[in-house]
Amino acid sequence: MQSNNPILTRAETYADYDQPMTVQGAIQKSVLLTVIAAVLGLGIFFYSFSSLNIGLAYAAAMVGAIGGLILALITTFKPNTARVLAIPYACFEGAFLGGISVIFQMKFPGIPLQALLATFVTTLVMFGLYKFQIIRATEKFKAVVMSATIAIALVFVVQMVMRLAFSSSIPFIFESNWLGIGFAAFIAVIASLNLILDFDLIETAAAQRAPKAFEWLCGIALLATLVWMYYSFMRLLSLLQGDD
Repeated sequence: MQSNNPILTRAETYADYDQPMTVQGAIQKSVLLTVIAAVLGLGIFFYSFSSLNIGLAYAAAMVGAIGGLILALITTFKPNTARVLAIPYACFEGAFLGGISVIFQMKFPGIPLQALLATFVTTLVMFGLYKFQIIRATEKFKAVVMSATIAIALVFVVQMVMRLAFSSSIPFIFESNWLGIGFAAFIAVIASLNLILDFDLIETAAAQRAPKAFEWLCGIALLATLVWMYYSFMRLLSLLQGDD
């Protein structure tokens, strides 16, 4: 089975008729990983913010982002490692969430809470749209969302290279103007639509009797999407307030 989630694009699984995964099991793993990330993130946020330790926040965000990316890539190419790496991955994501939230809170008070509410509401809406088949994960839908996701990733890679190598930036789309705000809104929409791919992945994998360990891979994928949504909403809200 080929996944349509950015983390699982190259992950393949096989039928396991003795101990297959279940939708309930994948949901439980997803909730566990999300809770771990949230608790650690809140701990880092309140400690760093109360002590005004912006250095710790930047370090947590950087370590969390790099560590999470590395573990996500490992589980993508070696899905059998997901069972072992899922909780460490959640910890890295928690560090990123805590650190990046402090950074945004320092610049724009209240934005992390607004982004959190937007992420929660959007998740419920997307689940409802998927559950009642208002939005269906057709092959065309998957292709469009995945193409947009890859394009966004490439833009951010180019932006990062330009920042590190030339201390410059891609003109306009990362600035607080209508083009930049529109691009940020587009990213938030695509991040949200990836939830549909995650929901479909869980149901499809369970229907095809994927191995029990695949539940952890689904949990990693869903957590990655939620973190991406949260960050996208924070960035969009900051641009609306005039951050460039």
